[in-house]
Amino acid sequence: MLRNAVLVGLSIANGWLLTTHIRVASFCGAPSRRARMPRSVCQQHVVDGSPRVMLDGGCPAGFRSAEDAAMISEFLEVEVQESAASPRCLRALRLLAEQCCRGIDYKTLGLNWNHPSSRSEYRHGTHESFRAKSSVSRSKASREELSRLVRVGELPSSQTSLVAVFLREIGSEPSDGHAEVARFEAILDALEAELLLPLRAMNEGTKDLCTTFTGQSIPPGLLTKAVVDIVSHVVQGDFAEWRYSNPVGRRQLEGLSDDQIALWSEPMWTEHGGGLIVHEDAPGELGLFWATKIGGPSHGFDYEGQCLLPLLANARHKVVLVSDPAWTDHPSGRAHLRLLWTQTMPQLPVMWLEALNQDYYARVDPKPWQLAVLSHLVQKADAMGIRLSVTPFLQSSLQVLVGENGGKVTMTNDRIVLRPSNAGLEASDTLSGKHDWVQTTEEVTSAISRCTYTPAGA
Repeated sequence: MLRNAVLVGLSIANGWLLTTHIRVASFCGAPSRRARMPRSVCQQHVVDGSPRVMLDGGCPAGFRSAEDAAMISEFLEVEVQESAASPRCLRALRLLAEQCCRGIDYKTLGLNWNHPSSRSEYRHGTHESFRAKSSVSRSKASREELSRLVRVGELPSSQTSLVAVFLREIGSEPSDGHAEVARFEAILDALEAELLLPLRAMNEGTKDLCTTFTGQSIPPGLLTKAVVDIVSHVVQGDFAEWRYSNPVGRRQLEGLSDDQIALWSEPMWTEHGGGLIVHEDAPGELGLFWATKIGGPSHGFDYEGQCLLPLLANARHKVVLVSDPAWTDHPSGRAHLRLLWTQTMPQLPVMWLEALNQDYYARVDPKPWQLAVLSHLVQKADAMGIRLSVTPFLQSSLQVLVGENGGKVTMTNDRIVLRPSNAGLEASDTLSGKHDWVQTTEEVTSAISRCTYTPAGA
């Protein structure tokens, strides 16, 4: 059963007047990928972690066969007619051509700081990583192979061939088992989310990492298993569902009610003054792969790639994204959000917010973001009936925002229980001074000073 609530409120904090339009969907029963989203979001398709309006046939707006065919012809230098294949096959080939014919050769260059730091740089394709000799050579070979497959008539009409090309381009090995589970529709979703390079970096670089940022040894095979699992569920189309339903993930959320689990896993979004959108990615959660390329300094899929795996693999781990109307290319703000437990009797669930980062390229005014993010998370905490933990620096803003709603804002000094990570590692600068570490067993942090909001009745 779907229950939608739309609330409008005014908040004044740090001199800002914020009008907040909150859309919340709460549900009874098991999570559903799209049914739980408000209609205005149900009709949108996720590309880059931001919603994109859908046409009646399920294709994104701007998804036009004639345009796709023309772009394929330009990229591959071989004539492709609009009638050559279905619109979805044409779309897939166009996206393949765009992403693999201007790519980075991670097999040769490896993972390092020298790669782009913003998603915009990957789209421009002019960074030195794209211009490296091995990247240019690999991109040329990819273009020639795609052109050959078009000339012999295998592309663009064969979904099977499109899937096979995608798996080859992301560096998937036969032993990974991806070919046995991959589905065309999932491949198209991954291409729409621009995942060719992130998945290539994970397959060709992250699998082989053997130490953490501070030099701790990573057991052989640990990262390989995590990467194979993540990529497998992307290419078979159930990535978001897997994150919350795998045994390790269920253990991380154990103690929450079914309704609370549904609310936690829901990619909730809220609209704020001036058209600012705060959202927990979007249905499918493929935007998580790009989330850590928003601001920093931070890890990403092609530098310290092991640090991204906990976000991708753990049910307890999400991000809060900010989409600012002044920067429409992709989300421009990002903060890590976790569902953790206090070391108390009984253990109490708490949402744990980390720092809010701004994209390096986005020329926007981020001052309203923090209050909007806090407003979003207070609403989520109220809906779930659990605590929200933030840095003490935000205490005054949180107190003003909460006002007289019946909740309490207090300083706390809790020890936090970290149940085992589904990635085999954890990465956080607020939970540990180690930055990232092997985490295959339950751990308890030292006492951490935080500002905590407790909803009325929680």
